Amino acid sequence: MDITQLRYFLKTAETLNYTRAAGALFITRQSLRQAIAAIEKELGAPLFYNERNHLSLTESGACLALQGARVTEEFDRMWADTLRLASRQASLKVAFSESLSPFLLPDLDQALRRFQSRFPHIPLEVSRWEMDRVLDAAEAGEIDCGCVLQMPCLHPGCTFRILKTFPAALDFGEGFSLFDRPKKPLCLEELDGLPCVGMGSPQRFMAPLWEDCLARGIRPDYRVIPNTIDAFYQVQNGLAAGFDILEDGDLGARPIHSAPLPDYHWELTLLCPQDRPNRGGTEIFCAFLEQELTLFSANPEVKTSSFSAAPDIV
Repeated sequence: MDITQLRYFLKTAETLNYTRAAGALFITRQSLRQAIAAIEKELGAPLFYNERNHLSLTESGACLALQGARVTEEFDRMWADTLRLASRQASLKVAFSESLSPFLLPDLDQALRRFQSRFPHIPLEVSRWEMDRVLDAAEAGEIDCGCVLQMPCLHPGCTFRILKTFPAALDFGEGFSLFDRPKKPLCLEELDGLPCVGMGSPQRFMAPLWEDCLARGIRPDYRVIPNTIDAFYQVQNGLAAGFDILEDGDLGARPIHSAPLPDYHWELTLLCPQDRPNRGGTEIFCAFLEQELTLFSANPEVKTSSFSAAPDIV
């Protein structure tokens, strides 16, 4: 059993629900079940009773839950102390694409403050850049970790951690040429010559879709608009269509429609240079984001479409 499997078990023991635990951990239910099964195989005993889809802890599970919480706390302290001694206060450099705010990661600043409170010995330098700059810096090893929303793409010299996946769609506002089309999945041919906006170079962050378009002779009229608010303005006012995640409902004062792109999906991805200088700190930071970052607020009163801005953390 490794520390990741133990964390998976502890979250399941806390929620007593595989689906909720997997959602909180940002992994699939299947991955969670496989991790639990691996522990049970090694232990030679079940950790949960499952009676009519209601989980409860076995005696072995209750014992592991009690001891495991202390083990993970001690592990986190050990990592932080070891990093402090080994890195001599080396700064951890992380960068987030501007396209992630304010819609996708509205609670990012609060999460970063929690990280700094939990790991005070890890100096954190946070940047918010255009998507292409984050990709350039990750590929060049200039940062320890970069967070972007992309379709499945490879980047030289980088490893990947996928936090969450989303179905892809094309958004367009009232007055746009596609606004009155039947609500059905979008064909790539409909993109030919269509005014479109995105947050970065399409051949880099949405390569699967872009390569399929080029292979079929489809040429969208694509423009890069790195700022989320500016791109949203273009879409909302019917000036261009925007490549986005598929969401229910309309945003803003004017209606926006979404047409699914069924053959494509987005991945909220952490890109980590293989030769990054602060490996220990990066592992801690990535694990923290995987487990604790709230992607969509659990509070129904907090809307992910809020335009409120929190101060940057440097």
